Amino acid sequence: MIEHDRILVGIDGGEGGRAAIRHAVERAHRSGADLWLIHVIDLAVATGVFYPYGYAGLADQIREAGATALAHAEKEAAEVVGAEHVTSTLRDGAVVSELVHAAGDATLVVLGDERHHGLGRIVTGSVTGRVASRAPVPVVVVPAASPADSVPRKVVVAVADCDTSTELVARALEEAVDRGGGLVLVHAWDVPAAYHESTLGQLDAAGIAGDARHRLMQTLERARLLVPNAAGVDAWIEVHRGQPARVVTEVAKEAALLVIGRRGHAFPLRRLGGTGHALLRESACPVEVVPPVAEAS
Repeated sequence: MIEHDRILVGIDGGEGGRAAIRHAVERAHRSGADLWLIHVIDLAVATGVFYPYGYAGLADQIREAGATALAHAEKEAAEVVGAEHVTSTLRDGAVVSELVHAAGDATLVVLGDERHHGLGRIVTGSVTGRVASRAPVPVVVVPAASPADSVPRKVVVAVADCDTSTELVARALEEAVDRGGGLVLVHAWDVPAAYHESTLGQLDAAGIAGDARHRLMQTLERARLLVPNAAGVDAWIEVHRGQPARVVTEVAKEAALLVIGRRGHAFPLRRLGGTGHALLRESACPVEVVPPVAEAS
């Protein structure tokens, strides 16, 4: 059970971790939340599953390096929010499992992503994507290249289902209120390539877009009722035809935050879909992944 509002920050010792600290500090400064910094040491991987003949002192050196990175991060955060609002923990174990487990004692998780592509991602997998897929609370993934100061205040929320996304839009509205900025609701639709020739000639594209816009407006009005002070937030609705990840990435390229939802059903159950993983890889701004309401409550 969470006794108070605190933000869990994953520390990796690299640029991704530093970007995560900057984002978490900004949100803690606005909300008054405490920061909980965690560095996880997976010695089974770090000391060499692939190189099992490392010298005996390697594990101790890795643990010392992790403790040093954590201490530096704690000092950096404390200089902004105060030492009394920052705690740190060094854990042993599988990184994803430890972070997901710890997330149950936080209200938000913030992770940095250094965007390793190609073979590096294939071998190691995406820690950020797997944590965002499983955590019981919202997870923010911050690109390492994210600027230190969030000059843009616009919040973008990607809405896949125009009728069942009230809570998701309300979450984005809360961020827009806190930032003193506007909100953009974006919905993308398209026809699978296999059906282009047989279907496109019969489509009423303007009618589809108009219907989606109307339903999004209704969702926005319901969400405003859930968020204090939301009535004064300027909001825009954008409906585009195209591949969803491309459309959303383009709309959010200058945003302060992109908010997306995690699927409440389908296989694998309550996991992040292909579009969500693509947005975590490609978005130029921080992405907040919100779990289904049943999990977040």
